[in-house]
Amino acid sequence: MRSAQLNTAVKSSVLALTILLFVAGTSFAQSTVNLKATRQTATLPDGNAVPMWGWVCGTGTTGATCTAMSGQPQTALAGGVVPWQPPLIVVPIAAGQTVSGSFTIHLSNSLPVETSLTIVGQLPGGGLGTPARETSPRNHPTQTQTTWTTSVPGTFIPPTQGLRVRSFAPEIAPNTTAASSYTWAALKPGTYLIESGTYPSIQGPMGLYGVLVVTTEPTLSSSATTFIPGPGTAYPNIKYDADIPLLLSEIDPAQNNAVEQFLEAQAGCSTTTPGTGSCTGSISATLATTKWTAACGTAHSCYPAAVNYSPLYYLVNGKSFDVTANTFSAAPIPVAASTGNVLLRFVNAGSRMHVPAVNGLNMSLVAED
Repeated sequence: MRSAQLNTAVKSSVLALTILLFVAGTSFAQSTVNLKATRQTATLPDGNAVPMWGWVCGTGTTGATCTAMSGQPQTALAGGVVPWQPPLIVVPIAAGQTVSGSFTIHLSNSLPVETSLTIVGQLPGGGLGTPARETSPRNHPTQTQTTWTTSVPGTFIPPTQGLRVRSFAPEIAPNTTAASSYTWAALKPGTYLIESGTYPSIQGPMGLYGVLVVTTEPTLSSSATTFIPGPGTAYPNIKYDADIPLLLSEIDPAQNNAVEQFLEAQAGCSTTTPGTGSCTGSISATLATTKWTAACGTAHSCYPAAVNYSPLYYLVNGKSFDVTANTFSAAPIPVAASTGNVLLRFVNAGSRMHVPAVNGLNMSLVAED
């Protein structure tokens, strides 16, 4: 983002990093959002098309809004290709309230794998309390006294492994039309990361994330001839005239291509029917299109190792900066009218540390999770 684009619109700016919690008060409204997990595609500035998984806003949303990160409706499907667009969900709180009412997300799943949904930092919604575990432990058959780092006397027996957690929230089976519901009784004002609760180190980088904003939005008060915006309330006593969500993330195209082939027949084989091939081979050191190997006609029966995650693209709001079309990466800011404050809501959905800054402007940190 270029400072000139901000300097023309902002007198001062306020920074918000995710969430600040406050004492709960009375709530009334009820909000519902419908999402669907689907296979999608991200087309990057260099022309590379990377397979992604993402959430599509559905119809029937009440008491909230579900849009692309720009605040505009998610782009309609074109030619059967679903453009990847992380969703922005805004739940309004009436002036004077300190929490929202009941908030429910109905999630359906058209992916070929299990998935789920969590709001980071929020325990309701069925998350974390009863995680779904894998059906069998991952006892590696080649563990020996040489490979095990602890020195033990006598005959070496690899320690038995427990059942690993697969989902940190109630998961939805693959290709499930019926939606599962996740409900939170009351959300406090803040900026939240929404992400998959199933294998988050894999399904997160695949694109199953978005932003939830809970806020008292700026209002328009009428006069004889004009409409004057009144400040919104981000947190008690924190006023703002306009806010901009900025979702930071990355993409490793090699890993995404390998993940997309999970449970799919290897490309180039005569059959496209998924098989039951064993998880053979390993992630190669080179950034080849396919890093996971499987026999022709069989499926990739497990995910690639996330330890080799090597992102090549860094994104803001699902967009990689394009030097030939920098307006594509711009985040327009409405003219601030009352307090002159613009609230920047930074959320990091990536696996790398990001340090946001706005050149030429002063920022004040008002909340951080």
